[in-house]
Amino acid sequence: MASSDFWPLCALLSLAVVQGKQYALPLPVPEIVRVYSDGNDIHDFGVWKMNVEWRDNFPVGNKPEPVTYDVEIFHTEQMRLVHKETIEDPMGTHRWSWTSPLPLQCTSHSVRLRTRHQSHTSEWTPLYTLKGKDIDDSSESNIYPQDYVARVGEGIVFCCILKKQSHAGFSPPPFTIQISNRTYITEPVRHDDVSSVSGFDILCDYTGATYFIGYAPDDQNLTCETRDLNSVECHWIPGKTGKSRMFNVQYKVNGRNCSVDRCVLDDSVDKGVMNWTLIAKNSLGEKMISDVADPKHRVRLKAPTITSAVLVHARNATLEWQWGEKSKLNSFPMICQVEVNGHTVQETFNGSGLKSLVLTDLQPFTGYSARVRCGSYEHFYKWGDWSTLNTFSTKEDIPEAVDMWMQILNGHTYVVWKSLTANQSHGIITGYELLLGSTTDEPKEHISKATNEHCHKVSAKRAEGDYFMFISAKNSAGISPPSKITIPNLQSDGGIIPDHISGLNDSFSISWDPSPNSSCGYVVDWFPTYSTEQCAVKWMKISSGVSNATIYSDFENGVKYTLSVYACTSGAPQLLQRREGYVKELAPVGKVQNLTAEQHGKDIKLSWKDMHEEEKKGFILGYNVYYKHSSEDQKYDILMASIRDPSVRTHTLSILRSGNYIFKVKAFTSAGEGPESDVYRYVDQQVYTMVSSILIVLGTLACIIAIIVLFCIKREWLQSKLYSDTPKPVFSGEWLTQDFHHCYVMDKILLSESEVLMVENPEPCLQVVPQVQKAQQEVDLKSKDPPWTRYYNDVCDPQTVSPLTIDLSYTEVSSPGIQNPTYNIPLSLPDDANLVLGYMPQIQNGDNQLQPCDVKFVQMDSAGYQPQSQGSSQTTEIPNETSLPLSTASVSSSEYLLHQCL
Repeated sequence: MASSDFWPLCALLSLAVVQGKQYALPLPVPEIVRVYSDGNDIHDFGVWKMNVEWRDNFPVGNKPEPVTYDVEIFHTEQMRLVHKETIEDPMGTHRWSWTSPLPLQCTSHSVRLRTRHQSHTSEWTPLYTLKGKDIDDSSESNIYPQDYVARVGEGIVFCCILKKQSHAGFSPPPFTIQISNRTYITEPVRHDDVSSVSGFDILCDYTGATYFIGYAPDDQNLTCETRDLNSVECHWIPGKTGKSRMFNVQYKVNGRNCSVDRCVLDDSVDKGVMNWTLIAKNSLGEKMISDVADPKHRVRLKAPTITSAVLVHARNATLEWQWGEKSKLNSFPMICQVEVNGHTVQETFNGSGLKSLVLTDLQPFTGYSARVRCGSYEHFYKWGDWSTLNTFSTKEDIPEAVDMWMQILNGHTYVVWKSLTANQSHGIITGYELLLGSTTDEPKEHISKATNEHCHKVSAKRAEGDYFMFISAKNSAGISPPSKITIPNLQSDGGIIPDHISGLNDSFSISWDPSPNSSCGYVVDWFPTYSTEQCAVKWMKISSGVSNATIYSDFENGVKYTLSVYACTSGAPQLLQRREGYVKELAPVGKVQNLTAEQHGKDIKLSWKDMHEEEKKGFILGYNVYYKHSSEDQKYDILMASIRDPSVRTHTLSILRSGNYIFKVKAFTSAGEGPESDVYRYVDQQVYTMVSSILIVLGTLACIIAIIVLFCIKREWLQSKLYSDTPKPVFSGEWLTQDFHHCYVMDKILLSESEVLMVENPEPCLQVVPQVQKAQQEVDLKSKDPPWTRYYNDVCDPQTVSPLTIDLSYTEVSSPGIQNPTYNIPLSLPDDANLVLGYMPQIQNGDNQLQPCDVKFVQMDSAGYQPQSQGSSQTTEIPNETSLPLSTASVSSSEYLLHQCL
């Protein structure tokens, strides 16, 4: 290596060594020049941005690259680190800004810096403090920020600096976080909607602050167009910002100030395609939007200046307007549209600089209002603005034909017609002209009617036949075409009986069979059925081919209407159908008439008459019958019957007890009951009971008398049928010879009606006594020796008495009325059949001594032989043969008395 090259190399190595040693030296500490807040807060509402300026202490030309700076910020009183950051300073300005999350007035902030190069750092600078309001000796508490404007949803931190006199550690909500001895802060406060005009308030220690919530500008749809071919007008849709003036937006289009939603630029529209830019800005931000177009393709014309209508006739009128004397629109090809009485006419009008148009198909004597708007004919973009309204009235014309009809009421015929509407009269109606005549050559009758008359009564003479009538309305322009109607004969209704009809939804729906006689359609008319007002009829004309109609009119609920359908013919109208009904039924308002109550035995018959037709308010379906007793236990009316036939106006009630009654009858329709009609009645059931008893007694007596009379007349026949002859008893000889311990004595055998003498004879004897009457017996038997009595033995001796045998068997003998048993008793008796047999057999004991036997009674009636029991038997002792019986009984010829002795 040459010596000339060695020395430069050494110099470079020496420089490198020196440079390395210099970088290895400790980095110099930067020097803070100034710390200050950003902005000029003259109102002390709140400042958030802190600025720091410093300078390096590197030797000139010896600053290493790259160099960064570490920065730390503290809340001074608590020396709490609130922010740290490593920053670069490529421009070498040595200036840095930091935005605090809360106003800098809330507390003092301290900042320090150090230099960093690669892994080497310098020492920290001394703390440099930006003082807050918490070190002031204020006698009032303060809140920061004041009048703060924030976005919707943004978190805001408020601080409250208490005055020195306030208690240390006091934490008024929502200020719950203490950052210095006197300063308290809140958690971030957020709102999801804009504030009102007055904003939101926050309070602390009897002081407060107001803040506002809103949006940054968000305008849309910038559109620029020309209105007169001389300038450009831009408009847009403003966005939602807020309700307070704190959110007012400033607008500029291409650098020129504009109003809130439009901006007029005096630019030529002949430059072709143009660009427009809108900048909207408020305290929360700004928005920029643009539009590009050729103004001649964006023509939206202003409203023309319309003049009064000219050349107005009965059915057309001409409109005129102006664009201005020097306006470019006087030669601009355009298309125009007109609106008449609020309805846009479909027809359009076009031409260069169009200034007039003709309106047709107008109604005579009618007021109109019209306005006009126009647009570009070659490059139609939008319709322009409407002009002001122009009002005018068309002239009069002759009226239209009058709608006429007829009504037959109470034997009279009336011709009626309707008033013409404004669209039909075509002017002011001054009267009506009537022409009445017939098909013959009789002279016609001319009648004039005033404008307020719409009815004419046809004379009875003319009503007898078919006559016709013409009617015409007149005004200042002339007279209307005549309307004609043929008046039918008064008896032309054909005897049609009206049917019922019910309304629905405040209307009547009616249909009919098409008539082959109908040549000009049909007429449906209606009127209140019971109205006596003349010409109260209303009608509706139906075209041919239609056989139904729904009628809407000023119908009243509860009023009965008569509806008729006529066929319109070349002659008189022909009645096809008649109906009567209610558009809506109501409950009756009237009472049934002449309610009476009559008592018939135990029944009460109620009767009444129908109510007045106009009081029914509906079709009567029947009647409800009530009653109420005057007793306190019956407090309410009792429904006795519901009569479902309106033609039945009587009812019979069966009353159970006597007393005062109130009987009530109410008529009802489908809508309910009407008012009651009542009658008072006292009901006496005792009278009925007494009368019934008397009738029963009288009837019974009549039956008895009839039986007696019958018995007297038919006595022999009845006796032969009811009472048969009793056979005579015959004694058998074996009856006394048999060995027995019982004997039977026949006291009496009655062969005919007689008095029966019942005797219990203790002595043995056989007595035969003729039958006599009871009174005579009692006299004759007291005699010891009556001439007609024979004694055979005082003591019954078997040797002297012939043995007799009594056959007690019997057979039934049928009888028409009474079952009469016939006894077969073979016995020999004297010729006089009327005898009383008193035979007392004796029983022989072991000494052959005869003993008297006890007498028992056995009674036989018509039912047969019935022996009396021993316990119930009765005996009568007769001490001697002259003793009389103690009792008698009256029996018929079919009764027998038997004594049983043991």
